[in-house]
Amino acid sequence: MLIIIDARIPESAIEKLSKFGEVFQLESFGTVYPSISGHPDIFMFQMENLVIIAPNAPRSLIDILKQHRITFLRGKEKLGNEFPETSYYNAVSTPQYLIHKQDYSTSCILRHSANKKFISVSQAYTRCNLLSLPDGSFITSDKGIEKTLTAEGLEVHYFDAHDVTLSGQDHGFLPGACGIMDNKVFLLGSLSHYSEGKRLQELFESKNISFEELYQGPLIDGGGVFFLNS
Repeated sequence: MLIIIDARIPESAIEKLSKFGEVFQLESFGTVYPSISGHPDIFMFQMENLVIIAPNAPRSLIDILKQHRITFLRGKEKLGNEFPETSYYNAVSTPQYLIHKQDYSTSCILRHSANKKFISVSQAYTRCNLLSLPDGSFITSDKGIEKTLTAEGLEVHYFDAHDVTLSGQDHGFLPGACGIMDNKVFLLGSLSHYSEGKRLQELFESKNISFEELYQGPLIDGGGVFFLNS
């Protein structure tokens, strides 16, 4: 198992993750703005059996994917330092759906998701704001996403993110502080430090989803935690 995280998350979280696989600490310099410069969900898009990465992703990311023999493709659209060039790969894929803002997805993502229903949402940083749970329901920190997915007949749970931290920004987003492996959600922080932690824990329990708190502190939006099978 290869686990990709922002290199700036706490060392104690990295140590805990290392029990579940090899941890790769992502960092970049000058490609995108500093707040998201190590965020996996900015540089890569994950499908069931394929990863699509930005053509100007760090060479170290490409090398580690090759080392673990993970199937990946390079998209054509390069990331840039300003929006919307930072959002091209920030989409969410499920077995049935591709969820992103219309006209913001890289052409490679669209081509390889042609058999899925495309749901256009108003938030181009979709993966930052949306987590797909194992039972097909979703967690979001964006009211627009909640409205759109609810209209599609999908189960969506909104969680406020004012106390999710993101360096250089007023706050981050809850899905950006999460990753999923099998039936377990990994949290970059502790629910005891999150204002809606009790409600989130109750949601997990109602769905028989376990969770792992990676360190004892406020939730950090690190662009998600990506688990890739070698």
